[in-house]
Amino acid sequence: MQIALQSTWTDLLAGHWVIGGILSSLVWFFAGRQSLSNNSVDSAIGWQSGAVITILIVCTWTVIKGEWLGFVCGLAVLYFEILSIRRILTSQNRQK
Repeated sequence: MQIALQSTWTDLLAGHWVIGGILSSLVWFFAGRQSLSNNSVDSAIGWQSGAVITILIVCTWTVIKGEWLGFVCGLAVLYFEILSIRRILTSQNRQK
């Protein structure tokens, strides 16, 4: 049962690697949000920068592979992540 489940997940992610890349980026992103809630702004920016780098790699690979729907989804995630980082930096500048 467990081997069949692992095989199913592996097959799904191999066929739909864009989903895996986006989820990976979002995990990094939400780790940054958790750091921010713990008042660790530098760590939050670090985690979220890792998320941006990950989604940039995914977007680049989707262009190379010609998967335009994945590219559009990746750009939407990228926009959301960059917008969040800008909000953090803006709020930091206001507090200084």
